[in-house]
Amino acid sequence: MKLPRIASVVAAAAIAPAVLLSSPAFAADAGSPSAQSAPSAPTAPDKGPADEKPAEEKPEEDQAAKDRAEIQKILADPASGPGVREAAEKALKGTAAQMRHFLEVVWQQEQYTDDLVRVSQIHSAGGVAVKREAKKALKAGTHAALKEFLTVGQHKARYEDDQVELFRMLNGAGKGIHDAVVKLLREGTPEQVRQFIETGQHDVRAGDDRVEIARMLSGAGPGLKAAINALLDGHPSNAALREFVKTTQHTLRDEDNSVLIWSMLDNAGPELKKAAIAAIKGTPEDRAVFLKTGQHEARAKDKAAEDAAHKTDKGASTGTGTGTGTGTGTGTGTTQASSRSTGNTNVTPAGGSGSLANTGAGSENVWIAGGSAAALAAGAGLVLTNRRRRTSSEG
Repeated sequence: MKLPRIASVVAAAAIAPAVLLSSPAFAADAGSPSAQSAPSAPTAPDKGPADEKPAEEKPEEDQAAKDRAEIQKILADPASGPGVREAAEKALKGTAAQMRHFLEVVWQQEQYTDDLVRVSQIHSAGGVAVKREAKKALKAGTHAALKEFLTVGQHKARYEDDQVELFRMLNGAGKGIHDAVVKLLREGTPEQVRQFIETGQHDVRAGDDRVEIARMLSGAGPGLKAAINALLDGHPSNAALREFVKTTQHTLRDEDNSVLIWSMLDNAGPELKKAAIAAIKGTPEDRAVFLKTGQHEARAKDKAAEDAAHKTDKGASTGTGTGTGTGTGTGTGTTQASSRSTGNTNVTPAGGSGSLANTGAGSENVWIAGGSAAALAAGAGLVLTNRRRRTSSEG
């Protein structure tokens, strides 16, 4: 095509829209209602693979996702027991059917077993009331009874046991424990009572223990006193203070008592020595009783025996006897008589008459012995005189 013809074609294409828009027919169509209401067709945008509508999930897959979420929730529950946890973890590793079976069947079975174990454990560690209610639940043998005990029954029973424990604390309690217990019994809630028994009592009791340990210093032996000072200077824990009051003080006190009893054996009387040795070989209670009363009873017995012996010695030493006598005759004789006594008895005859004076205890015996000797001397003199007379007459 020649250049002049190309130019004319281009020019015609350029002016064609203007001619058409200005023509009467086009103007009439544009002004009609139908032409104004008909919108122009929009141009469809380009679509990529990411903009395509995803396919709808299948019902089975949706249920499996829900089951998985439910099982994970069970695992996160602190109340789930070891049996439930083990079965739940196994189900999560399995198929959708296994997860559904766990939720419908296995979960309840394992929960019953775990609850049974928990009730048995609570029964073993519980107080009188807790044991009573736990036994009822175990005897019923139903899961409902076990659940009722775990959710309600055990707490009511524990509060009953806790009140008994509070009353028990009053026995021998210090001022701090006494005041706290009385307040809880009057207005404390079950939760407050349980918290005091589990933890709160220890701080209060530690204050009472410090007062008690300081009081022990009065009248303490050397061992106990040294241990108390070392304890209080060392910033002891609540447990250390409680242990000292409950146990250590008694051991140290008994050691001091043993040392004191051993020291009594020097210069001890028979009764005191016997009682002291028996106490040393006995129990700590025996040693404490000996120091409190036994030693005084033994000393009294020794004193009574000593007084009796001293009285006997004094009475025996007050009796003495002396005797003198003179006699004349061919024969002379001397006699001495004595009586056995703790005191002294002296007999001193003079001459041969056989006469004897005596004062004091045993005078009767002394007197009998003196008379016999005089009679024997007189008889011997008469026999000798007769023999001499016969000889002179015969001569």
